[in-house]
Amino acid sequence: MSAVGDWTLHYSWGNTNNFGQTPLSLKSNGTFTGSLAGKWRQQDGTLLLSFDTGPAKYGGTVDASVASGAMSTFGGLAGTWYMLKQGVVGATAEVVGSVDAAGNKA
Repeated sequence: MSAVGDWTLHYSWGNTNNFGQTPLSLKSNGTFTGSLAGKWRQQDGTLLLSFDTGPAKYGGTVDASVASGAMSTFGGLAGTWYMLKQGVVGATAEVVGSVDAAGNKA
């Protein structure tokens, strides 16, 4: 199943239970837009995200309307993430943080 569509990315730097969130729209041409833009790639059940700005790289798995994994700036900052296809009900996240989804210091 392709990951193309509208998602909400939930991310937590430092592996805390406090997640920031941002909407992303994954396009069929391998790019995504939203409050941040970048490129994505899916092969089998693996999903990779790379932002146009900031050092963060995301890797994980996608299964239908849920994706999850780990992210890193490869400069010492790491965390966890998950994405829900928009329209999925039942998950919430607390918006916090001084680092945005792309790994930029806020």
